[in-house]
Amino acid sequence: MTRTVVLDGTLDAFRAHARALIGEGVPPEGIRWRDPLRSPRAEGAEPGLFGATDAPSPLPDRTAAVRSPALELPRAYVDALPTISCYRDESVWRALYVVAWRIARGDRGLMADPLDADVAVLQRMRKAIGRDAHKMHAFVRFRRIEDPGARGGERFIAWYRPSHLIVEREASFFRGRFPSMDWSILTPDRCAHWDGREVRFTEGAPRDAAPDHDELEELWCTYYASIFNPARVKISAMVAEMPRKFWDTLPETKQIPELLADVPRRLEEMARNSRAVADSAAPFVPFGAPLDELRETLPGCEGCELHRNGTRAVAGEGPQDASTVLLGEQPGDTEERAGRPFIGPAGEVLDAALEVAGIRREALYVTNAVKHFRHEPAPRGKRRLHKRPTIEHVTRCQPWLDAELAAVAPRALVCLGATAARAVFGPTFRMPDPGAAPEARTSRYADATLVTFHPAAILRAEDPARAAAMRAHLEQTLRATLADPAATTARPSPG
Repeated sequence: MTRTVVLDGTLDAFRAHARALIGEGVPPEGIRWRDPLRSPRAEGAEPGLFGATDAPSPLPDRTAAVRSPALELPRAYVDALPTISCYRDESVWRALYVVAWRIARGDRGLMADPLDADVAVLQRMRKAIGRDAHKMHAFVRFRRIEDPGARGGERFIAWYRPSHLIVEREASFFRGRFPSMDWSILTPDRCAHWDGREVRFTEGAPRDAAPDHDELEELWCTYYASIFNPARVKISAMVAEMPRKFWDTLPETKQIPELLADVPRRLEEMARNSRAVADSAAPFVPFGAPLDELRETLPGCEGCELHRNGTRAVAGEGPQDASTVLLGEQPGDTEERAGRPFIGPAGEVLDAALEVAGIRREALYVTNAVKHFRHEPAPRGKRRLHKRPTIEHVTRCQPWLDAELAAVAPRALVCLGATAARAVFGPTFRMPDPGAAPEARTSRYADATLVTFHPAAILRAEDPARAAAMRAHLEQTLRATLADPAATTARPSPG
């Protein structure tokens, strides 16, 4: 007999029911998960056969839960729950329960297997949430209103329709980006309000609850027109990165037809000034494009002077659905000649560390913060000597890294060396001590971001003891982050 469990849309309710059901030994096929918040009726469809079960199921009795066998789930699963639970479809609860059930039945390393069909479902959901968050960061547009109760007598309001239930998850991003202004983000699901002290959440709101114009829009549209690059116009890529569902809240989209009509004139003007030097890679990056298109476009980048140094740009390498990305500094002499990352002496050290950790390199995406090889002049026929890229090189090349990691949407990111770490965490980041344990933190690119030593730094270390400690730190970081997170970090399950 199939048991129907109706949730109230919250992760806490799922945790409570999942723990009790697994404790009772109820298999996934014995449960029908219902969630009115995520059902088609939440979008306005007519009630279906199960309309009478829309009231949330009573939570399991706490006393009975205490008597149930202890349930421990690996950190990789527990950490993924808050993100995946934002998925806007009630199938998310079955997908999460299936994996929890299999882990509880003894498959402790399940989350480390990207080829498993059930894990792949969760990864697709997680990546969908990541893409939706990326678009929310890019497409929320605030409009100013007078508000005597707000700081400075003004509040900035935006209306937005996310594809998934991410408002509470992403509120901290906007709090960090706009800490000095009072703002509200209104969506059909939930609304977030910041007053300089805390973020409050209220029920969803309709489109007409937000203003549709303010005096700043003309200035913003002028800015958008000034950065519109006619040389990179590709309508399909524009629509992929800026879907039409967002256009009614984006003031700049109203002038896109006019800007497109002006492309021939602006191309002619750009041709006359073709010798001008770009100050960033941004005009050359097809944001929102898949990795194949990024690789094809990269050789044409002129975002810094390194494109003039006689080397070619080296693109990242690996599958677009990789769950983990390794980020290095820049290609070396061997890598530049072959056009592939990490295949020289440093690559040999990395491959050896991956072997120790039990990781297949072909399952990873490997790239560099800077795509060209910066080097010292060398005698003819000799190996060109590495020269560390400056923070300006890293900053100018950042758009490529942003586009790559948006396409991959990794679960984990490993920064190899100081340059890679500073590309992610900022120029003041300091490397850990070689004897310190690997530490995961959240970054804008991945939920789990770790920093360890660049293989080339290990090769250059003059003190054998320090070199050994750095190598051990590299191996421990790879093993703890990639090889089997289910076995290395476990904690009690949801609830």
